[in-house]
Amino acid sequence: MLSECEVTLVFGLTKGELRPIVEEAAGDAVVSFEISMEHQRPEPYGYASEKEIPTFDYVTRTGRAGKVTVFVKRFYRTGPAESEQYRFLQAHQAPIARMYGMLPGPDEREILFVEHVDTPRPIGTMREILSLMARFHAIRPSAEYAAWLERVPWRFQDSLASAEPTLGLIWEHARNGELGTALKGFCSSSRHRLRQLQSVVLQVTDRALEMPRGLIHSDFSRENTGRRKDGELLVLDVEWVTLGPRFFDVAGSLAWPPQRWHPDLRQGELGRHYLEEYARWGGSPPALETFFDEIRLLWLADKLRYLDWNLNRGLDGSAASPAEDERRACRDELYRNLTTFLAQYLLRGTDCSVLLR
Repeated sequence: MLSECEVTLVFGLTKGELRPIVEEAAGDAVVSFEISMEHQRPEPYGYASEKEIPTFDYVTRTGRAGKVTVFVKRFYRTGPAESEQYRFLQAHQAPIARMYGMLPGPDEREILFVEHVDTPRPIGTMREILSLMARFHAIRPSAEYAAWLERVPWRFQDSLASAEPTLGLIWEHARNGELGTALKGFCSSSRHRLRQLQSVVLQVTDRALEMPRGLIHSDFSRENTGRRKDGELLVLDVEWVTLGPRFFDVAGSLAWPPQRWHPDLRQGELGRHYLEEYARWGGSPPALETFFDEIRLLWLADKLRYLDWNLNRGLDGSAASPAEDERRACRDELYRNLTTFLAQYLLRGTDCSVLLR
């Protein structure tokens, strides 16, 4: 049995440091506890933090024996803290995992302890995911929380700012044959479309920044959801929750262009379901047409913000040196998005007015 001052496998923390975390998770003071690593680190390992999943076997002062598994994140950077997000969101009854506590590391990097939930795949149906996000988006931040959120950068805004100059770089590299045959042919034959696409980026940026704002996750995907043992679906990884275009998180699920929409899913019905759930949790839903106008523009904006990422990975210009299949995937994504933008929004002769009305 480790003494209170001996270090553990949980990021070198001592048992004494971990005791308050265990007691919070147990819901009672404990007289003893042991640590085991019964779960593997989650994959993918992640870019924002290191992760561990320790299990604590404990005995309380009343003699009750118990066992609890905790998800632990040690962040790579300092800045707006995820523990603060949890504190505020828990006060707003958000559908998130329970936070057991936070400990500052020796270098001031946050070490966060939260409830461990199952993340099976598939995590849930489209309707379940939309219901979850409608509940999350309907939250109206308190004045204190809203003021704190103003410190959290909306990464979308910063990354979208790079899209317009990135388009010029894509054309240059593609015409030189550095991005594969398909992109070389597309950019060589569509040089006159480059300026139109760059104009679209600027219009989209302006419109997105003008949209009604609300609480958004900023990095939402099915991978950032999980289930409690009782089946309740939760939102995970709330580090980048902030204020932004109110329906930004669902654009990637509901706003695909018609030619890329799965035939078994009915876009309009899912949109109505989301807005009904949004209203049920206290949100003020717009008309269905307005909703789809907003998310279609945000879908386009979300694709545009990844141009820089896909260009660098497609060129193998990053320090990570992705494998050839990843380079090919990034090139394919660039080609697919550029041709979609051109066919869907520019060749109509509307100069993107279908989205910017």
